[in-house]
Amino acid sequence: MRRLSDTIVAPITGAGPAPVAVVRLSGASAWEVAAQVFTPWPDRPVSHRAYYGLIAQRDEGLALVFEGGRGFTGEPAVEFSVHGSLAAVRSVVDACLEAGARSAEPGEFTYRAFLNGKIDLIEAEGIRDAIEAKTELQLLQAKLLRSGGLSAQVREIVVALQKVLAAVEASVDFSEEIGDLDRDAAAIRLRDASAKLDSLLATARPGRILRQGLRIALVGRPNAGKSSLLNALAGIGRSIVTEVPGTTRDYIEETVELGGVPCVLIDTAGLREPNDPVEAEGVALTRRWVESADVVAYVYDASAGLNEDDAELLRQIDRELLMIANKTDLRPEFRAPDGHIAVSAKFALGLEAISRWCEAFSDSDLAATTPLVQGRHEPHLRRANEAVQSSLEALFASVPDDLVAVGLVAAIDELGRITGESADEDMVDRIFSDFCIGK
Repeated sequence: MRRLSDTIVAPITGAGPAPVAVVRLSGASAWEVAAQVFTPWPDRPVSHRAYYGLIAQRDEGLALVFEGGRGFTGEPAVEFSVHGSLAAVRSVVDACLEAGARSAEPGEFTYRAFLNGKIDLIEAEGIRDAIEAKTELQLLQAKLLRSGGLSAQVREIVVALQKVLAAVEASVDFSEEIGDLDRDAAAIRLRDASAKLDSLLATARPGRILRQGLRIALVGRPNAGKSSLLNALAGIGRSIVTEVPGTTRDYIEETVELGGVPCVLIDTAGLREPNDPVEAEGVALTRRWVESADVVAYVYDASAGLNEDDAELLRQIDRELLMIANKTDLRPEFRAPDGHIAVSAKFALGLEAISRWCEAFSDSDLAATTPLVQGRHEPHLRRANEAVQSSLEALFASVPDDLVAVGLVAAIDELGRITGESADEDMVDRIFSDFCIGK
């Protein structure tokens, strides 16, 4: 349980030797604690002003002062900039602890910013995503969440639903004064809200791919060059590649960035009738990976072409299919059929076409310009939309007006769980448990 009345302290820059480190002190007594740590402490500190002095009697540095409501956490705060050695940082933290602060828990600065109304849960998730971003596209998406774009879209829907709810409640409480509910006008608002919820839900798939990776199972007959293709795409040697057909009996997984999209490449055992129990297990595992993949990249040997065995295997695949003709270096005259990508994994030829395909399939242009919903948001959006549809049906059924309100209240509550306005403590704790100390 976080004690919000405490003044807390932690470094907010990465651990390890660095030219500069920053230690944040936040809480009602932050200025009083800082006055015991920093010399000379000003008689009348001015918010957003940096002061130069001696910190913890050991290091010279800056103290950047924030009054309540104007810093990141929404509380009085001081950020000390010191030399970035572990000893210098530790001395500042220890001095603050001795002066009455306590160590911040993971995510506690951001948690306080949320409680003080500086950010909502979506924006907090944007901060977390910025910390964890591994690709430029992930960083752009984190910025879109932090800027409040998705929050604004959710709140716009909430406001529309609240207006309909107010009209419904007024028709129930003051029917003699204002008359019956204008059901046609209410229906227009609810249909518009439902359409906007559908638009948000449409971004769930590209959002999941951006954050978790596009899962691509490399599938094909033995010795089609699947392992060589993975190595070429990843730029490293991970699978054992030999001239003996069927040398990959288990699976290899590698995450690479293709077209700005994080892609999880799964190199599987070749599909054929197994010759022994070990190979049989590998083939069974391949089939399971196919079921869990977003895309199946079917790799075949361009020098041999497709045959009836390939056709039979392809009939068993019910996922999005990417056909890749490998080993084109062995057949220079080869021309890939429409929709197929021709590559030579051995000489790293044609790989950029795979990157472009992944970029287009993942809607990466959308991810660069539009905030995408996250896995946590999706079930709430779906339930909100179902509740809106329930209210729409009630509008034109022979039911009292107050029954129309039931779905509206439920939808508003579900949307509030996304932004945090009606989120329970357990949900909030789960979100902030992913943060590190100093955030």
